[in-house]
Amino acid sequence: MTESDLACLKSNIGKFVEIETTDGVRHLVKVLSVFDGEDDPDVFYELVFTSHPYLYPRMADKSIGYSLPLANIVSVKAATGA
Repeated sequence: MTESDLACLKSNIGKFVEIETTDGVRHLVKVLSVFDGEDDPDVFYELVFTSHPYLYPRMADKSIGYSLPLANIVSVKAATGA
């Protein structure tokens, strides 16, 4: 993940972004918070869509949030039309 990707996450808290992970999974998420400190930097989000829904069986429960290490993110871009 680049500094530009991190800036995109931070500037879109409460908004939707598209994330691609190192294992090739694509997500449409609503960013809840971003922690980029030295210990376990990650993003916390609500999952709206994923290219691998079988990995997220509880996705229909919108009260569940997910966490993803920043090191597992390949790219981030603001979602259009979301």
